[in-house]
Amino acid sequence: MGKYIYLFKLHFIQTLKNKNSLLGLTIFLITCLIIFSNLWKIAAERMHAIDLNPDTLLWYIALNEWVLISLPDVQDDIEEDLKTGNLSYLLPRPISYLLSKFCESLGALSANLLVLGTVGFAFTAYMTGHIPNGFLSVIPLGLMSGILCLIFHLLIGVSVFWMEEVGPFYWLFEKLLFIFGGLMLPLAVYPKWIQTLAFLTPFPSILGQRSALAIEFELDSALQLIASFSFWAIIGITALFVLYRKGLKMLTINGG
Repeated sequence: MGKYIYLFKLHFIQTLKNKNSLLGLTIFLITCLIIFSNLWKIAAERMHAIDLNPDTLLWYIALNEWVLISLPDVQDDIEEDLKTGNLSYLLPRPISYLLSKFCESLGALSANLLVLGTVGFAFTAYMTGHIPNGFLSVIPLGLMSGILCLIFHLLIGVSVFWMEEVGPFYWLFEKLLFIFGGLMLPLAVYPKWIQTLAFLTPFPSILGQRSALAIEFELDSALQLIASFSFWAIIGITALFVLYRKGLKMLTINGG
């Protein structure tokens, strides 16, 4: 475990030292907060489907974007390792390739969450003049949703064993996350059948459902959300290791 902890710390520190990247992500986050909050207010007023004030809308978007922008592109790293042949040098190491990638990404994610959360929440609190009553649940729930997303990003990355590029799968995952996760609009404004379909996926837990809970915290809903995280994490991890083993076997047979 010491090796994995070291990888986590190393990438956590490296991410914090990469000031240009953090500055770019911070500017992007603030821009998204301003643009999406205005778009959502206009949509809500026209559709008359959401009984939320502008301050609540801004917090909802901030909580969504905070996790979404903090996610590192681990799927691109896996694709690059396979294309460049770097994977053949990494596999013989006395450490799991998948777990090492996860720990590296978790370190980067944690650093991004720390910085973007500090800036984004301070900006949102300044703009709204208040902090939601479920704010204390933000950090653990945000970290859990980020970890769940990392698992699926790793799963997308492993698809490179069969596909030349992971871009199409990532694009599809991202768009489904935006729609079924309720990035810009909550699921309440969608037709009932879309809401039902959305809650059969992990996307509401990652974004909208988590953000709504942070705004109006309820213990029962929090426990349900944690159960949802656990359920989808188990499914994602199982699929990840199965596909990874098949990919390595196929790579070996083809002369890797």
